[in-house]
Amino acid sequence: MASNVANYDFGGGGIQLVKNPLHLADNEATQLQNAELVLNETTGGAGALSKRGGLAVLNSSAMSGSVTGILPLTLLTSYTRTLYIAKGTEDSTTFVTTTDGTTLTNSTTSPRLCDFDKYTDENNARNARRMISFRNFIVYAGNNYTQDTDNPEITVFDGTTGTLVARIPVGPSSNGNPPFVITDMITANGLIYFAVHDPGGSGANLCGRVMSLDLETGVIKQIATAFGGGTNEMSGGAPSCLVFYQSQLWVGLNGSATTDGIGKIVRCYPSIDTSWTADVSNLVSHVSSLCAFSGDLYAGTQSSISTGAKIYKRTASTGAWAAVATSGGGAGGSGHYASIYEHSSALYAVEFHTTTPIVHIVTSADGTTWTTSRDVDANDSGTAALFPGSMLTLGSDLLVVFRSTDINDNDGFLMRLRSGTWSKLATDNYAGPLAVLVTKA
Repeated sequence: MASNVANYDFGGGGIQLVKNPLHLADNEATQLQNAELVLNETTGGAGALSKRGGLAVLNSSAMSGSVTGILPLTLLTSYTRTLYIAKGTEDSTTFVTTTDGTTLTNSTTSPRLCDFDKYTDENNARNARRMISFRNFIVYAGNNYTQDTDNPEITVFDGTTGTLVARIPVGPSSNGNPPFVITDMITANGLIYFAVHDPGGSGANLCGRVMSLDLETGVIKQIATAFGGGTNEMSGGAPSCLVFYQSQLWVGLNGSATTDGIGKIVRCYPSIDTSWTADVSNLVSHVSSLCAFSGDLYAGTQSSISTGAKIYKRTASTGAWAAVATSGGGAGGSGHYASIYEHSSALYAVEFHTTTPIVHIVTSADGTTWTTSRDVDANDSGTAALFPGSMLTLGSDLLVVFRSTDINDNDGFLMRLRSGTWSKLATDNYAGPLAVLVTKA
């Protein structure tokens, strides 16, 4: 018979709708209707669950008299959603902002995002390279470090002040030098997960790690084993893109080899597993983007030496992977599907190839049938040298950014889908990442 568990903080962890019930912490619950946590100052603020009180009766007895009017009162707090569009180093502007998806404003307040030239190792041009929104902050890879000499950094910005919160230490699979760069970042379960490309290894054994950051405690932890060719390390490439799906952390890998049929995606329960499970290892080539949609998982891959880039779907009920789209860009080169993203109950992605050239924003309502939503190279860019960056929703608009060709060039551009119509919103020195900052007044 199991021993008794003393739980003095039941409900203190709040409602948890993401984890499997078997993985809930002792103080978490799946539902707590009509309950509230009443704090007790005499015990240092620790609280206990109590039944939420009802509304106070305003008249002498229930249903006595009649309501003749209700006075609406404006809330004292209002929230503003501001889209931050990262810039390169053309000028002192670090981000461009917009609250309405139309008017753009230059900002020099926040620290600069990690520069383009720190992503030149191997195939990092096709990694996800996202920044994220977390509570009332945006979180991103900072630029205040010298690559190969200093440890990369993570920066948070609240709309007024930018703060360095972490530096990424040397990894166990590296050649002893600091990490190259942070390749992707997501948030789930109150934590920030980020992928790191470490120096050392080659091809399918490129080195790297996936780590978590708890902003409340400042604790950084490595998730499962490192990536590389060493003992007990996961081979297949450095981590390039992340997604949280079915209570697990999924990682797409990226290497320098162009052999057909080597694309690999691994997964683990980040708070439980000590090693990665390879879910699939024979996709056409390395993985550039991941997204969950309608219960299934989707992966955008790169082109191989003999086959064009593909979008794959992993059916949740069977766990089987199958290609649902193949790029017209053909084999080799820089072909890949980038930035798979859900918007307005449909999937969007960028189909990209420099030498064909193809720069198309594609979409699917069911995840199986894909069509071109916007022929960007024909209508907007004039060149296929502008790699796709992030996609993000602001209000009812979908924004897609294309990176400038260099950290000092102003030929990047921003696309907007509004009410079914695409338009080229602006041209500037865009770096690729997007994030929405929520502030309150």
